[in-house]
Amino acid sequence: MPEENLRLLQAVRVGNIGIFEHDHEAGTIFWSLELRRIYGWDADEPATLPKILAHAYPEDAPTVVAAVRRAHDPTGDGTFDIEHRIVDRRGAVRWVLTRSQTHFGGAAGQSHPVRTIGAVQDVTDRRTAEDRLRVLDTVMSSSAQAIAIADARGTLTFANTALRRLWGYDDKQTLLGRSLFEFWRIPEPAEAALEQIRAERTRTVELRAMRVDGAAFYLGITAEAVCDAQGALTQVLVTFTDITQRKRLEAELGHAQKMESIGRLAGGVAHDFNNLLTVILGGIELSLPKLPDGHPSRVHLRDVADAAQSAAALTRQLLAFSRKEAIAPRALDLNQVIRRTEKMILRLIGEDIRLQTICGRDLLPVYFDPVQLEQVILNLAVNARDAMAHGGRLTIETCLVNQPSAPPGMPVLLTVSDDGVGISEEVRAHLFEPFFTTKEAGRGTGLGLAMVYGAVQQNGGQIEVESELGQGSVFKIYLPAATVGLAEPPARPQPPPGPTRKASILLVEDHSKVAAFAKTVLEGLGHVVHAFPDGASALRALASLQPTPDVLISDLIMPGVDGRTLAKQAVASVPALRVLFVSGYAHDVIAERGIVDEGIEFLPKPYSAEQLATRLGELLR
Repeated sequence: MPEENLRLLQAVRVGNIGIFEHDHEAGTIFWSLELRRIYGWDADEPATLPKILAHAYPEDAPTVVAAVRRAHDPTGDGTFDIEHRIVDRRGAVRWVLTRSQTHFGGAAGQSHPVRTIGAVQDVTDRRTAEDRLRVLDTVMSSSAQAIAIADARGTLTFANTALRRLWGYDDKQTLLGRSLFEFWRIPEPAEAALEQIRAERTRTVELRAMRVDGAAFYLGITAEAVCDAQGALTQVLVTFTDITQRKRLEAELGHAQKMESIGRLAGGVAHDFNNLLTVILGGIELSLPKLPDGHPSRVHLRDVADAAQSAAALTRQLLAFSRKEAIAPRALDLNQVIRRTEKMILRLIGEDIRLQTICGRDLLPVYFDPVQLEQVILNLAVNARDAMAHGGRLTIETCLVNQPSAPPGMPVLLTVSDDGVGISEEVRAHLFEPFFTTKEAGRGTGLGLAMVYGAVQQNGGQIEVESELGQGSVFKIYLPAATVGLAEPPARPQPPPGPTRKASILLVEDHSKVAAFAKTVLEGLGHVVHAFPDGASALRALASLQPTPDVLISDLIMPGVDGRTLAKQAVASVPALRVLFVSGYAHDVIAERGIVDEGIEFLPKPYSAEQLATRLGELLR
């Protein structure tokens, strides 16, 4: 081997580079040991051009053969420089970079290749890494996850399509070269933020952002630091996630939990309050007949009675909000309900507000308590009236909903909209909470919309609000469809004429003053009353009571033995015993969403002497 080739061999022995020399005139080919290692040859194995070319990867072989021919063509420059695959002696596929130069000799017109000197480098590891990087780049570029890479100064060096779309940029707009912190607003300087990322290695934040079109959305950002061996920051890998939907669901869950807590409180308050109202109204009812006409106290007692009745109405609204009011839903024609309430709405809103009703055709019957549905419409009308102090338009519209976005099983939509002052985002967050009101003191109880929310939820519907300040308000109520056709509710059977027979009554009431009122009324009607303050004492005395009780009148919620348990055990002892439950809190007679169990006789508190007498008479007859 010539001396210059020996020097070349020593220079390239390191770095996976093998050399070769092809003496065309002698027909010999020299291959270095490193080149033989790359191809998997033995140290003394003779080399020939056909044998070498046989190692070319089948798909690359035509390109390699054509390149060899060009390099050996005297009309060319004699260079060979290609990157290609080979199959080594062990059958492994390797990538090699082959470069050579062919020298020619002979007279003009008879030039021919004399010597080819070249080198072969094993670049398998580099090509594998490049392939992996290409795959990674393809995955990151096509990923639905918005991804960016920034350098140590926070300048974007990579941004995939999902990131551009997340922010509202089109595919032609490049984000490279821009600062990472254009998309991640931070209060501190960029250098400080990058140092914090380096120190923490991973930083996660959630924030409210704005797209290029001005649309607001919630963003989750995770930044991961890439550091060198000395711990210096080299790159930042950042993922951006649109968490708007998650934030909305979290807010809805939080609101639902808050409303449930308030509802439990409201139901408990209503229970105690109704006991007190029963005593107040009952006391007035028993006292008025004893005062002569013209007595000044009669006026005061009537005022107290009116106030107590108003308090009872507020309590019913609390129960509606907490979904603990006893309801009787049935199939209803929504358009008919709208027409029935139209005159009342006109009286409520006044002459400076125009009412427009748009009744959709071919509506399905809805399943709702008729009294509560009217209350929902009237309360929304009053709310709209208060939002249009200087007049405006109130629109009530019904229609079938065919869009996939409609809640399942709720194909009928009731929309109540106005062009009033609108509702701010802060107020919308508290809109349905009881006692929350934006009206001046003394002008509202804050229970109207709370009642609407509770009634819609209790009847299996769903309510949504769309409003901005100065843009009016739209209340959308999705109503459940009835599974049965329209029908008039069965009329309560009328008792035959004639006096109610005298009976033996087992009265169980843990509120002493309510018990005293009920006992006075019942004994005034000529009945024998056995009164007990709790279920346990009533059960112990039941077998010895004379005469045997015909009717059990029991509160539902009592310490120890509750009303249901008492009734079950009492009827087991006296099969002919009839039962009338009373309660200021209907929870214990609710089978589903406040619907009273079939066959249960129930009298809600506060009740009057006349109501108690009437219900007892119906049972006895």
